[in-house]
Amino acid sequence: LKERDILNTKKRKRMKLPNGFGSVVLRTDGNRRRPWSVKVTINGRQKSIGDTATEIEGLALLAEYHKNPSLFAPTLITFSEVFELMRAERFPKLAKTTQVNYLSAYKHCNRLYNKKFAELKIGDLQAVIRDTRESGALYAMQKKVRQILHHCYTYAVKYEIISPTADISQYIDIDQHKVKYLKTPFNTRQINRVKKLGDKWAMTVLMMIYAGVRTSELLSVAKTDVKLRQRYFIVRESKTEAGRNRAVPISKKTLSFFEFWLSQPGKYLITDDYGNQLTYHQYRTRFDSVMAASKCKHTPHECRHTCATMLDNAGANETAIKRILGHASQGVTKRVYTHKSLHELKKAIDLI
Repeated sequence: LKERDILNTKKRKRMKLPNGFGSVVLRTDGNRRRPWSVKVTINGRQKSIGDTATEIEGLALLAEYHKNPSLFAPTLITFSEVFELMRAERFPKLAKTTQVNYLSAYKHCNRLYNKKFAELKIGDLQAVIRDTRESGALYAMQKKVRQILHHCYTYAVKYEIISPTADISQYIDIDQHKVKYLKTPFNTRQINRVKKLGDKWAMTVLMMIYAGVRTSELLSVAKTDVKLRQRYFIVRESKTEAGRNRAVPISKKTLSFFEFWLSQPGKYLITDDYGNQLTYHQYRTRFDSVMAASKCKHTPHECRHTCATMLDNAGANETAIKRILGHASQGVTKRVYTHKSLHELKKAIDLI
């Protein structure tokens, strides 16, 4: 009762904002992550300028608005300002690797930075893709640039910076995807050649082959998320929602490799000699050295492709394969892994 009285007192003493300052109100759509909507009057109409996790954050956003009201004026706001607002709202939901990729893509949009967002034309957006192409970037980066532009326009429509009919991001054209070479799995002889090397970086190649994880996922695994006794580890960071916070079984064939890496210095499972977390590019150099020494021509992603192929060839359960690889699975609504489901995953991985 005392705590309830304190809460009621706080509610009664809630500060009244000055007329015309704006308001911070609870949303009615049940949004739990950002339940507070920040609203101000722009051009005679009350408009939302953002959503926040707490009321205090909402008040801070209001204060920021009054420092620079032009930031939220639809006719004055620039492309870079829309990007920063979109980034503040969207990036916390993304994996760190995805954030880095988006920031790299944003650099290709430099010709738009200071232009008024509401005045952009499809020719301006297409010029960004042309700049990206002329810089030597291929389909993958062009696609990321297009995604950045699309997210900015989605944000601008959401907060009424532009009207829904002014979203021209859907008309952006990029180069067609050209497959340089088909993904090919490691064959048994190649896997055996990697095994014979016996060094710690060859171990990581085999760990990916028998776990099916993406390189970025393996590099982000913390030692505290490796459960040797139960024979699984947890992937916290992934490029997809289905891949995050998933349990991945450890094959009996690679158990000793995990034991080795757990004995090395550092917070993360795979690190350099000083215990520092590796970036993808740093690891790629080591991976390529293993390929050269084992006379193989494969990419890190083909380790994942190999795992999927071997599981399929061994007749593993389709749902188990999707869970191991972190693919979305229709009909699988329960995201909490029980001991039974972990047993099924380990049973599947031990087939290969």
